[in-house]
Amino acid sequence: MPELAKRCRVICYDNRGAGRTSAPDQSYSIPGMAADLAALMDHLKVDSAHVLGWSMGGAIAQAFALEHPARVRKLQLLSTWARPDAYLRLAIRNWMNIRRSNMPFEQVVRFVSRWQFTPAFYDNEERYESVVQFMANNPYVQTRHGFLRQAEALLAHDPGDAAKEIRAHTRVLVGALDNLTPPYLSERLARLVPAATLQVLDCAHSGIVEIPDAYCAAILEFLN
Repeated sequence: MPELAKRCRVICYDNRGAGRTSAPDQSYSIPGMAADLAALMDHLKVDSAHVLGWSMGGAIAQAFALEHPARVRKLQLLSTWARPDAYLRLAIRNWMNIRRSNMPFEQVVRFVSRWQFTPAFYDNEERYESVVQFMANNPYVQTRHGFLRQAEALLAHDPGDAAKEIRAHTRVLVGALDNLTPPYLSERLARLVPAATLQVLDCAHSGIVEIPDAYCAAILEFLN
């Protein structure tokens, strides 16, 4: 974000159910969270913007681009999908079961981290531990019900091939070693969106953490 902010006005917000945004214990939906984005832009008096979404944020960004095409200048979709398949649904359900358990939160972080980074990342024990502690000690850690409500929204959201109606100039980015949202999901997405190109980087799902410089360069190259 600091690097991007040197070139652009950067607006990064907590979705409902996460961070410092409220987490009502009621049903969420991906279109509903896209409507939240539209309302936020209205509040900030932002008519249109370059929109970037990572993972679940990529699903929200697609829903926003479909509902508000005139408000999207360029669209960047990172480590995401057009529609979930059985593999992704299983991963989401497994993650939900882990959060429902009595496992201490730091152990939850360690357990699910295997879906986030490349094998080489774990070889640097000091760096790995710093990430684990950063996440475990987050003063705004997501509530259990907030996570579960978001996960339920992901499982309920299946837009079919609606992505083929996206008209924004789009870049799809994915890590070659992403084992949560594997590259084939991004390949399918890039084939659906008419004005999309695909870029594969040497990382896993959380490449924005593992190789931030490469992601920043790719994002800026597309914006330019």
